[in-house]
Amino acid sequence: METILEIVRIEQVIREAEEGVNYIIRSPEDGAKIASRFIGRDDREVFFVMCLNTKNNVVAVHRCHVGSLNSSIVHPREVFKSAILNNAASVIVAHQHPSGDILNIVS
Repeated sequence: METILEIVRIEQVIREAEEGVNYIIRSPEDGAKIASRFIGRDDREVFFVMCLNTKNNVVAVHRCHVGSLNSSIVHPREVFKSAILNNAASVIVAHQHPSGDILNIVS
């Protein structure tokens, strides 16, 4: 089981490292800008979790769930799993509709 957890963590860290940018959240608008970079133009609803450290640096971005055309049912377990695996001090969640509009950002 530990090997599987490490693979998940490595995948998340690599995705963030490939961007080559150190994202810092100072406002809800910063969170929205960062979320829009990762959400993209999917044809289904997508739910993301951004994990932050104590200095509000984004340490990982996890595509938690891909839903259907008009819904995305996310279990809290998946949000907490991402936060725990990445030692997050806080999280920001975001989702969008297939049009690409970000609807909610909550920290």
